[in-house]
Amino acid sequence: MAKKHKHEEHVNHERWVISFADMMTLLFALFVVLYAMGVQDLEKLRQLKQSIQFAFAFEGDGKTDDIGTFHQVTGAGDAPLPAPLLNAQLGPMQEFLEETLVDFQQVVGKSLEIDMVNDAIKAKAPLLDFFEPGQAFPLREEVMQWLGRAIEGSVEFASDLHVRIDAVETVIGRTATGAPVTSADLCWQRLCTLEAAIRANPQVRDGMVGVEFRRQKQSARSAADWEHAATVTLSFSNARADGR
Repeated sequence: MAKKHKHEEHVNHERWVISFADMMTLLFALFVVLYAMGVQDLEKLRQLKQSIQFAFAFEGDGKTDDIGTFHQVTGAGDAPLPAPLLNAQLGPMQEFLEETLVDFQQVVGKSLEIDMVNDAIKAKAPLLDFFEPGQAFPLREEVMQWLGRAIEGSVEFASDLHVRIDAVETVIGRTATGAPVTSADLCWQRLCTLEAAIRANPQVRDGMVGVEFRRQKQSARSAADWEHAATVTLSFSNARADGR
């Protein structure tokens, strides 16, 4: 009986092509990302960040580990612009962020300082963007119109609307009887003006709006020019879904 001859396997000298192709693919992806990061287009950067977060989602639901964190990127104004995260309220909140809040820069020439925690959006701006110096009424006309649009957009997802003024408390005048008038007195009047403007929207229900005055740390410089250091913070939260 003839013996069967075992044919020797030929060595595949082209296996390196597969590894080389994988390496080139990864390098291509790396350079695309580096190029995108180098392009000064904030909208593309936001889209890139959102895509990367979705690609590295956990539990397959398109969310990320840093839900509740709102990172900042430098914008065209004097304050950071937001890089929106995926959120349970992505539709209404993203539209609110990208359209309504961005409009503020066109109104006053400055960007809002925006922060996001869970399902709450906080937008902070200088107090003098809203009021004339020393005046509690009315709101600046252009800001009044923007605030109306902001409230209209926020009621799509928010059940709590909160307004806070941060300022130092210092004597700014005297009444006819000689009693001191403080910056806190003026700020509370301004808070009432802001609350009335918010409640003018028929979709804003009782109990949705809250106002607060918070004292800033006082210094000699801040006391002399307190209005320029004072800020307004508008908070839009959907913490109570049953309130919408």
